[in-house]
Amino acid sequence: MTALLAVTEASRAAVETFGDNLLCSFVGGSYARGTNKPTSDIDQFVITVRSDHERERLFAERLRQVHQAAGLDFDHCGEILTLGTLNTLLAFTEDCIAAVPAVQRSACYLADCPLSVFRKGDVVLKFLADPKIAVHDPAGLLPALEARAAAYFSAWPMPRIQEHKGRLRLPPGSPQQRLADLWQSRAATVAWTDTPVGIGLERWFGTELPARFEALHHAGPVTSPALDGIGCPLPAADTLTAPLTAQCLAFLHFEPEGHR
Repeated sequence: MTALLAVTEASRAAVETFGDNLLCSFVGGSYARGTNKPTSDIDQFVITVRSDHERERLFAERLRQVHQAAGLDFDHCGEILTLGTLNTLLAFTEDCIAAVPAVQRSACYLADCPLSVFRKGDVVLKFLADPKIAVHDPAGLLPALEARAAAYFSAWPMPRIQEHKGRLRLPPGSPQQRLADLWQSRAATVAWTDTPVGIGLERWFGTELPARFEALHHAGPVTSPALDGIGCPLPAADTLTAPLTAQCLAFLHFEPEGHR
């Protein structure tokens, strides 16, 4: 299977797997920008009416099979969000940057921390702002979402490449390190989708975010950046600690890993 055929198959998988629960899907990333390499993964974006973990698992497995058949890299199953979760995540991200502009200069963003809600929101907004191919949008959602993303980046220009990506340093024994280790341990098991880069994203980016909004504004706006763009700033008792705790997946959980 060629990479271009794999893109078609990935799009078809979304339409066939989610059926009438699908509001919108498209392929973004390097294939849409025309910068893909021979083994680049396919960045599939899916918006659904309601959460359906079983169909999400079926789609994730089918997407992995498409990648394997085409000899492409594969380490995540794209972005699968209900419309409600998507709107909540976008609102939180917009609110977070306004309350804590310094988040742009923290390891949460510069080192691409997988525990950062803000970083996830930034990824999603870039998907919405960037070129797209294999678009399926029967509900006509994309124009408004694209306009929202354009307005966000106009107000808050963000580096397109995090300068410390891959160099994140989490405190040994911390809640952040334990949660990251747990997700890493699942990568080669049948539970590989059970992480924030997998399925059921409303557990982390939907149901819990309302409880985090208020915590952003105790000392905002926070404009002084962390001194270390690689190390996690949360253990330090400084002005960034409280608002960044509000957007860290290792904190403020009603359950250890979000609602299930």
